[in-house]
Amino acid sequence: MSLYSLSLDRDHFGLSKLPFHSLLVHWRISDALYVLLIIFLDGAVFERIEPYQRQFTINDLTISHPFAEVERVSGPALLNIVTIVPTLIIFTGVLLLTPRHHKLYVLYVSLIGQYVSLGTCVFITDVFKNWIGRCRPDFLARCQPDPAALKDTLYYASEICTTTNKGRLLDGFRTTPSGHSSMSFSGLGYATLWLLGQLTATKSDVGAWRAIVSLLPALYASYVAMSRTQDYRHHFVDVILGSILGSLIAWWSYRRLFPAVTSSNSYTPTALHSDDKEHEYTRLQDESYQLAPHSEDEPPV
Repeated sequence: MSLYSLSLDRDHFGLSKLPFHSLLVHWRISDALYVLLIIFLDGAVFERIEPYQRQFTINDLTISHPFAEVERVSGPALLNIVTIVPTLIIFTGVLLLTPRHHKLYVLYVSLIGQYVSLGTCVFITDVFKNWIGRCRPDFLARCQPDPAALKDTLYYASEICTTTNKGRLLDGFRTTPSGHSSMSFSGLGYATLWLLGQLTATKSDVGAWRAIVSLLPALYASYVAMSRTQDYRHHFVDVILGSILGSLIAWWSYRRLFPAVTSSNSYTPTALHSDDKEHEYTRLQDESYQLAPHSEDEPPV
């Protein structure tokens, strides 16, 4: 076969000919495999390689803050926050709001979106951390410079750092962007978008409480992000960049699966697979898929 005659459809790359293709698409199997692959690559490669090590001066006040032994939000605590909290929010929302015959699928698709957001965010954040190699605000406390080092002189860590804790020292070059900030907004930001859609919070005829409840996860993500400056783990610009990165990834992942939160059917997954011959994605058309029926005389809550 000539390369000039080779042609794959852009949507499915020829996989639409498989007998079980519709199930693969309907249950977003490629997304599930993507999450597993990206987490494996991040853990096996990007969390193990050494970051770029920039030069620094021992009298740079921006990297002269103390090393916080106890963090306001530790790494393990962050992992629980960005995984367990959104999962509980989604599970509870589906249990209370989704019609019985759609509960399993909406739960599955919503969780896939959450972990696509988190996995992508962790991967991109770690790539940038190692690539940029900027010093953390507490870098000199990690480095423990040689007392004979001169001020206003650029050094590499290998030249003057006396610490024996190499892991802590190398982590001192991973400040940009803030991982706590990006992960918080990719996980809790996704939960906020999901709640806005499921509660139809942007409609003009519903109570303001829906928007407030929906924004609570994002508000907590903001606290986690700001705590990194209070612990002197990150500069403000690191937190800002991380928050923007996490928010963009959360929005991207959410919009792959659901309409805009301003849509009249914002609670309805858009990635449901139709049975037509072109195997296109269509929005679920089911009049029973409602938050709660109410009469014209009874305003929504």
